[in-house]
Amino acid sequence: MRVSQRLFAAVGAWLFLSGVVYAQDVKIAAAADLKFAMADLQAKFEKQGGAKLDVSYGSSGNFLTQIQNGAPFDLFFSADSEYPKKLESAGLTEPGTLYEYAVG
Repeated sequence: MRVSQRLFAAVGAWLFLSGVVYAQDVKIAAAADLKFAMADLQAKFEKQGGAKLDVSYGSSGNFLTQIQNGAPFDLFFSADSEYPKKLESAGLTEPGTLYEYAVG
């Protein structure tokens, strides 16, 4: 499965399982190297009538710090799996939502 397909599946599953209302925006923190795949995902998702995806791109380490300090992201696509694990250990994630979407 291509990265964009995995991302699409991950976002769709999260929205379904979390009960997010489809009319609300979803704030996403994504590693900068995902921009090509995330743009495709965003276009497909929004075209299907899903929520508007508000994607911020940047450094996974910077996003870790921002989330630890209360940044209001709904999803975090990190380039390093250790960052989401740190958030999970600190109790800053929904239990059981850590998902490795790709290996590169």
